Amino acid sequence: MKTLSKTLIAISLSLLAAAPAFAYHGEDQGKDHGKISERLERQQQRIEQGVKRHQLTRKEVKQLKRQQHDIHYLVRVFGKDGRLSKRERRILNRELDSSSWQIKRLRHNELERYVNLHERYGKRDHARRL
Repeated sequence: MKTLSKTLIAISLSLLAAAPAFAYHGEDQGKDHGKISERLERQQQRIEQGVKRHQLTRKEVKQLKRQQHDIHYLVRVFGKDGRLSKRERRILNRELDSSSWQIKRLRHNELERYVNLHERYGKRDHARRL
């Protein structure tokens, strides 16, 4: 009797330990979701670095954070069924690529920002002189 109860306890514990492995609807799902999460995290770090290094204005940060929020929303919507289809992965990767390009463009636009700032002030000064 003791042997039977010990065996049943061992089997039930092993099934409980294996339950989280069955939570995903496929091995690729976990990998894809992990890659997307990693990309979002890296983009968030790049935005924070841009703020620390004064490469981004408040308006640019607001725009980038809105874009990140929209991507998070898509991840939540697409992930409701527990898996990502090829189409959903393609859409998310396209959005992440676009966001990455936007972060790079806004962090490295110092010359444009300088010219626009001074042209604007130059126009004001010119208007005052007339």
